[in-house]
Amino acid sequence: MKMLPGKRKVSGLTLIELLAIIAVIAILAALLLPAKTGRGRAYGPWCMSNQKQIAIALIMFQDEHGGNYPWQVSTTNNGSLELISNGLASDQFSTLAPYLGKQTRVLICPTDKARQAAASFSTLTNTNISYFLNLDAVTNMNSILSGDRNLEFNWKSIHPGFFVQNTNAPLKWTAGFHGSQDKPFGVFSFADGHAQMVRQENLNRTLQNQPLATNRFCIP
Repeated sequence: MKMLPGKRKVSGLTLIELLAIIAVIAILAALLLPAKTGRGRAYGPWCMSNQKQIAIALIMFQDEHGGNYPWQVSTTNNGSLELISNGLASDQFSTLAPYLGKQTRVLICPTDKARQAAASFSTLTNTNISYFLNLDAVTNMNSILSGDRNLEFNWKSIHPGFFVQNTNAPLKWTAGFHGSQDKPFGVFSFADGHAQMVRQENLNRTLQNQPLATNRFCIP
């Protein structure tokens, strides 16, 4: 009498493995799905992704230009050194087109309803940008490269152009971008390529950790 071949053993998930998978899915959902706040929806992770891409683009530019950022390189070598004086963030960001895959939407925070993405980098203006650049950034990991434009000084929003940030001058996040009205926050990217959310109570501590005493923020 022939023996029927035994059934192949099917390995199943243990309870711990199943719980771990559920935890990972929950974390991803929390990051990817917008959460309700006091005003609309929070897009902090999206904004972090944008600014991380900007930081990586700046690092890639550095690698191809002797360790210099665009504003330290002449326009004849695809930089923006000669354009600093006009104070336009758009002229600085335009140099990053090849490193951002020519995707202008990366320069727009989804909560910044006053700004919309440009059709192309050739038509880019300040009104197509949600983020500032630090033109005094250095390679120190604590050095800020970019940040949300929703900053205020002396209870007033910072206007487009240069704002000279002094580590002793307290700044605030403007309510209505990220977070609730009473607990706003913003996002910075840093010279080592990472981006992070910075809450109101940690904003000035982060600014005080800058390697230089003053920094020129090019605000769009």
